Amino acid sequence: MKNINFDTIYSILESSFEPFLHRGYERQKNLLHKDNYNIITYEENNEILGFLSYWELDKNMLFVEHFAVNPKKRGSGIGKKIFNDFLSLEGDKFLEVEPPHTEIDKKRIDLYKSFGFVFNENEYYQSVYNKGDSKTRLHIMSSREIDEKTFNTVATKIHSLENNI
Repeated sequence: MKNINFDTIYSILESSFEPFLHRGYERQKNLLHKDNYNIITYEENNEILGFLSYWELDKNMLFVEHFAVNPKKRGSGIGKKIFNDFLSLEGDKFLEVEPPHTEIDKKRIDLYKSFGFVFNENEYYQSVYNKGDSKTRLHIMSSREIDEKTFNTVATKIHSLENNI
């Protein structure tokens, strides 16, 4: 198990994402036992102020599952530092975003575009994390242009994660 203050990470996660966008406490904590699941944190004075969790889908393919900063510290540059740490890793990178319906959604997409990510229009639904939740329409953004075959491969690998937890 990775040596990390999970309670603080989960607190940031809960304050940043709707319940249908993450697993409950125990299921989320159990991910720390997975070899291909990783967390990058930003800390000040031994306190975690933000994190990015990602999966190694394969040797050259990384998928961001959650990325959040303590609400009291947003806008301070912490997120940029964490994301740049992630970008320094080898491999193609992928993440999910909500469709650009609201100003917040559009700002989030623009943020990832500022890091060089590409918005893919392909139809995609997030894996269902909890029983009783329904599918959520999202989009995949990628660190480079991808064709439909690559998109489908990535989507399949992301969906297979939930089957292996």
